[in-house]
Amino acid sequence: MDRDGKFFGQLILLVLFACFMFPSLLYKSFVPAASPGNDPGIGSSRTRRSVELETNKSTRPSSSPPAQNCVKSSIHNFPDDFMSQHQRKKGGVLIHVLLAVYLFSALAIVCEDFFVPSLEQIAEKLKISYEVAGAALMPIGTSTPDLIFSIVGVLIATSDLGEAAIVGSAVFNNLFVVAICGLFAGSTLRLSRWPLLRVSLCYLVSIAALIAVTYDQKVYWYEALGLVCIFSLYIVILYFDTALEGFFHRLLKIRKENTDTEINSEELILLPLRQVPQQDVQIIDQNNNSPFSFPQGFISRVTWIIVLPVKCLLYMTTPDCRKESWRKWYLASFSISLVWIALLSYALVWMTSIIGFTLGISDVILGLTFLAAGGSATDLLSSLAVARQGYGDMAVSNAIGCNVCNILLGLGLPWLLKTTFVDFGGHVDVQSGSMSYTSICLLGTVFVSLFCVVLNRWVLNKCLGIVFLVLYLTFIVVAILFGLNVFGDFNLPTCQT
Repeated sequence: MDRDGKFFGQLILLVLFACFMFPSLLYKSFVPAASPGNDPGIGSSRTRRSVELETNKSTRPSSSPPAQNCVKSSIHNFPDDFMSQHQRKKGGVLIHVLLAVYLFSALAIVCEDFFVPSLEQIAEKLKISYEVAGAALMPIGTSTPDLIFSIVGVLIATSDLGEAAIVGSAVFNNLFVVAICGLFAGSTLRLSRWPLLRVSLCYLVSIAALIAVTYDQKVYWYEALGLVCIFSLYIVILYFDTALEGFFHRLLKIRKENTDTEINSEELILLPLRQVPQQDVQIIDQNNNSPFSFPQGFISRVTWIIVLPVKCLLYMTTPDCRKESWRKWYLASFSISLVWIALLSYALVWMTSIIGFTLGISDVILGLTFLAAGGSATDLLSSLAVARQGYGDMAVSNAIGCNVCNILLGLGLPWLLKTTFVDFGGHVDVQSGSMSYTSICLLGTVFVSLFCVVLNRWVLNKCLGIVFLVLYLTFIVVAILFGLNVFGDFNLPTCQT
């Protein structure tokens, strides 16, 4: 164990050093450093923004309106809704909250019933290995809503809502999803070293890269491209996962472990993941999957009535490639479901912006909590499903693997589109000064969670689930306090007009 821990610590320090230093040096090579004497605002981002406001105030003509010391709300970048601000404050905002919850449900239905099955069909046709499909392709599928949230936030809302949703989704998956798996898996699960260390190291690299890219609150095209390239490297690592695992065990001179072990109270049941054959997409009965079939049970019937409009709309517009008669239409199912995800995600960000503006809650806080939790509902359900089948490594790898996709692709791709196709040669501003500190806290949660897993002897049980749940609530509280400027003057207030 000592040798294992020493190697693991040295590897983490090396990766973090490379991820912090390389983007910094690259940035300094492109942008000349400002002289401290000429930049009185170099002390803090908030001071720098105040100096910029004072400079603009002194240089603008006297007829210009005074600059506002606030951040423009993202609600102004969306169409007007069917209510006035007075009506929303009198209780109309509750309708927007209910609409947002309903849109989250519709998004989960699209991903679970149409988008992910089409990805499974694509993986089967391209003969993608089970490891790569499970650790990369499926997380990409379940992370697509977060990607669309980020694209809408960067290109349309022009706020930190997308980045906050990605960071909030990352900590939701890393702590809350794993906590739910530990509490409701129905058994105690053994976690293997290699799968958890591999995906955690990749996750640490992605967080470190995010911190390095956003530390100056400006993102340039080459930094966004760097995030996308790191994601491509992540796919390559997954492709050579078997060889890397063998090297890992030979380096530490330990016997290769079975990747999933379920521990019951009286006996040990080994469930090696690599011996599970890659299954084709499950073919369902065409009659049983009709949205018009009335289910049994009171709760099921109430849920069926609520989601019936969504299911009927999807039933009439999107081919269900799980059915034998529609199996060859998987590309159409993929394309149409992707359009539905984009439309629903746009509506969700719109509703979230209205809710935040009405209640006076910043986009960062809403992104970290409401939008992140709702967008990660599919990740929670998929990880819990495999955990209840005894595959602890698969559940944890899926949850953390989604974070790698969210950070590297979910942020890197929208930033790259913004700085190349929309505003070539420009940059994306990170408006919230607290996002860097929140990302650093996110980095700390990875080390704490790994420490708790090692302390719990690589076992996922109810005790570890409670610890992870407490860690998640602690992170959310700290992030909200940062957003409310309790720990310092990091964020400008939201303009109320």
